[in-house]
Amino acid sequence: MTFTVLKSIKVLNPKTYFNDISDVVICNDKIFSICKDFKTEVSHQDGQINIYDCNGLTMSPGLIDMRVNIGKTENLTAIQKIAAENGITSMVILPNQTPKLNNPSIIDHIKRQSETPNLTKVNIYGAATKDDHGLEMSEIGLMSEMGAIGFTNGNKSIKNSLVMRRLMSYAAMINRPIIQHAEDEDLSGLNKASTTLINGEMNEGEISTRLGLIGIPSCAEVIIVERDIRLAKLTGASYHVAHISTRDSINVIREAKKIGLKVTCDTAPPYFALNETSLLSYNTAFKLSPPLRKEDDRLAVIEGIQDGTIDAIASDHRARSKDTKAQPFSAASVGASGIETLFLMTLELVHKKIIDLNKAISLLTINPANVLKMEKPSLEKDGLADFIIFDENCHDVINQNNLKTSPTPFDQRKIKGKILGTFINGQLAHINQMLKNRIIK
Repeated sequence: MTFTVLKSIKVLNPKTYFNDISDVVICNDKIFSICKDFKTEVSHQDGQINIYDCNGLTMSPGLIDMRVNIGKTENLTAIQKIAAENGITSMVILPNQTPKLNNPSIIDHIKRQSETPNLTKVNIYGAATKDDHGLEMSEIGLMSEMGAIGFTNGNKSIKNSLVMRRLMSYAAMINRPIIQHAEDEDLSGLNKASTTLINGEMNEGEISTRLGLIGIPSCAEVIIVERDIRLAKLTGASYHVAHISTRDSINVIREAKKIGLKVTCDTAPPYFALNETSLLSYNTAFKLSPPLRKEDDRLAVIEGIQDGTIDAIASDHRARSKDTKAQPFSAASVGASGIETLFLMTLELVHKKIIDLNKAISLLTINPANVLKMEKPSLEKDGLADFIIFDENCHDVINQNNLKTSPTPFDQRKIKGKILGTFINGQLAHINQMLKNRIIK
């Protein structure tokens, strides 16, 4: 047998509220022990022992990224590798891929394709509707049997109220959540209104007027949220709002939670770290969906994270080619990379004393698991060895040229924190040179 010992590492386990410096021993795919002195645990064991001096480092359960666009299914393995390098041990991919994930056979195929022991684990959202118009329901029961853990139209809103009611009713019966990209597409200019096609480009307001860009009113988000909450109350469904970005939407969800509805939401780093003034440069890395909002909305997102209205933080990863971003703002594609900055930007909330480290890790681990009815990740004796090792105080700068996906809205941002190692099923999926230098035996 081979034992891996992480000596004097801070163990952070939000599930059990454990937070202490310990020696952690890994054997095969399990955590063999968490103790004060590893020698008492392995002295009578036969096999090789690899010891890392982890003084000053922290370990936590591996991250769950609950919102990843991979573009094409052929990109899956490459994205899994990048995710592992950035501490993500489990991710959920959206159905807006090529091909679209809207039937049981493709769900089953992707699940089988992704099952590599030392790569990030892949979960799948099934497409809520078969067609882009959102009118024909997919076979959500059969997709659920093949492993789909929730249903969404990904980057598109489920806009038809009757279809949404039916989806919620069926999803409630099979105990799966409906995930919504909340956007009234008529207000946002994504549908043809009379004879004029107006494509919204950024948040509507003084900044959009000054820049001469077509605005998307912030109420386009809350209109859909309010409708859907009424339908969730009617059907008893679990309803989740993705990448929430406005104060009004957060307030509505806060009230829905108070009356006991099964309503949850997540946000993404751009919505708590940036606001619409970033677009004054016309940099297309800031062209996102939802668009960056006003400062008051950004502050509301932070408040929602602090008081628990916002359940989780997701990367909202949607990497784009340089060609589609190197266009005039109106013609440029929407979206940005997120998996390489998810952990770093969430850690920024800790360093700014907005939340503590335990809550930050919870937002990236057990909270997404709760929303999606997955097994809660944990660090316990005999538990599966899916975890990350990081230095929470390592100073660095996010550099677009050093990232494997692009673009990032956080280029040249000063940060503190670094993923040094990722273990999946007890195997090293990623190790940084800084951790390699700490091997003492």
